[in-house]
Amino acid sequence: MRAASGSTALAPGKKIQALLAILGVRPGQAHSRSRLASLLWADVGEEQARHSVRQAVFSLRRMLPEDVLTTTNETIAMNPDAVAVDVCEFEQLAAKATPETLEQAARLYRGDLLDGMRLREPGFEEWLTRERDRLRSQAVEVLHRLTAMRVEDGSLETAIASASRLVMLDPTRETTHRTLIRLYLDTGRRDAAVRQYHACERVLARELGMRPDAETRALYDKIEALALSLSSIERSLAPGAKESVEAEIARLEGAANPLEGAASDERVRRLAHLRRQRRAMADLVRRRDDAAEKLET
Repeated sequence: MRAASGSTALAPGKKIQALLAILGVRPGQAHSRSRLASLLWADVGEEQARHSVRQAVFSLRRMLPEDVLTTTNETIAMNPDAVAVDVCEFEQLAAKATPETLEQAARLYRGDLLDGMRLREPGFEEWLTRERDRLRSQAVEVLHRLTAMRVEDGSLETAIASASRLVMLDPTRETTHRTLIRLYLDTGRRDAAVRQYHACERVLARELGMRPDAETRALYDKIEALALSLSSIERSLAPGAKESVEAEIARLEGAANPLEGAASDERVRRLAHLRRQRRAMADLVRRRDDAAEKLET
């Protein structure tokens, strides 16, 4: 959270930080003092809890510009015109849902709300878990939509970056693993595609006790089969073999003095053999190119 002036507010003490978070996630919303007391001071009597709320508000007023908090005898709110809250910015950018605003929203989301924060207050922990889940779900949707948009407009490297963040955020999301596998193939990175499949396989086994579904396994089997075919063809096309055949055909066809008799017959047979070899090589090249193209689709 930042004051409208641009300075960052740092509140000492976990409960004061927690109070600041509750108010800041929804600036402008009035929170009852009783509700705040129950979230943060549930282990003391009502009067003591309300006194603790007053003390916390007093501390915040000393740290923040005077127009940040608006209070009544019963409620406390944060003035939305006096602060800039990254959570609110994130949600506003996500709601606009253009490629540019989704990119900005993705950059703003840097992990769980108040990551590492722990309070021995069940009410606050429940509130924090709910808010973290809500914001994480929004971040997943932001990255999902951004990946789809970048795939559609052909920005494959950006799509890979957003999809990679998405599987880190939601590791068991198998559809995103498949998207990444296809993106790696489309950008010529078969080894990365294979590694992504195995990463998917491991996380599903560890987290869910499951194998990848039929569609994911079929995609991997296709990659392996085509790669095997491509490897076999490449071995058949020895380096320089095509050039050697072409050179020999050119030599025999361009001989200055045609041979006669047995030597001529041998020359004809040799040319026929070389031409068959040339056609076979051309067919292998086509098959190799077809296999390579299928690996990318």
